[in-house]
Amino acid sequence: MMQNQDLLKDTVLPIFAGILLSFMVFYQFTHTTPLAQMMLGDVHRNQWISHFDQSMEGQNPWLRNYIAFTGLVGSIRPEIIYLEAMYDDNQTPLLGNQDYILQGTPPDCRYWSFVVYDFNNRRIEPYEETIASFHRIKLNENEQYEIIITDDLTKYPDQQAISHAGNDFNIVMRIYGPKESYYKNKHSVPVGSILPLN
Repeated sequence: MMQNQDLLKDTVLPIFAGILLSFMVFYQFTHTTPLAQMMLGDVHRNQWISHFDQSMEGQNPWLRNYIAFTGLVGSIRPEIIYLEAMYDDNQTPLLGNQDYILQGTPPDCRYWSFVVYDFNNRRIEPYEETIASFHRIKLNENEQYEIIITDDLTKYPDQQAISHAGNDFNIVMRIYGPKESYYKNKHSVPVGSILPLN
C-alpha cells in the first residue's frame, strides 16, 4: 500500500503538474495577451496589428502564430501577412451603428482582401457580403481602393461596399504572397485608413 502511494506521489503528481504547467504556458499564446505580444511580437501600424491566419471561425491568430514559430505545420517561406483593425483612425471601436470608409494603397502581393468579423472573431452572415477581394475592387485614379463598410449595402448602390450587418466588428486585411521586403521592413506594409461617414 505504501509502495502504491509512493508511486502515485513520484509519477502521477509530477505528470499532472507538468501537463497543468504546459497548458498554462501554452494558453498565453492562444489569446492576444501582453506576454504573447512580447514573446511573439506584433507590428502596430496606426490602428492595425499584424497577425497570422484568422480566416476561419474559431481559428485564433495567436495560436497560428505560436504554431508557425514552433514549426508544427509552419510554412518554411514567407507567405501570409494578416493585419487586424478594431478601431478607426480616431481610435474609436468599429461600431455596428456606424458606416465607415476604408481607403488606402493596395499591397504588392499575389492576392489581397478584406474580411469583416464580429468582435468575437466570428463570421458575419451572409459571409460573401463581408469580403472585398482585389479582383472585385476597382482602384480610383490615384490607384487606391475605397470601400464602404455598412449595415445596408443598398445605401451605396454605386460604390464598393461590404457589410458589418449592424455588428460591432473588426476588419482583417489578408495579404498572400507579399513581396519579401515587407518582411525585412514590416512598417513598409501599406495599411488602410478607416474613417466614419457622417
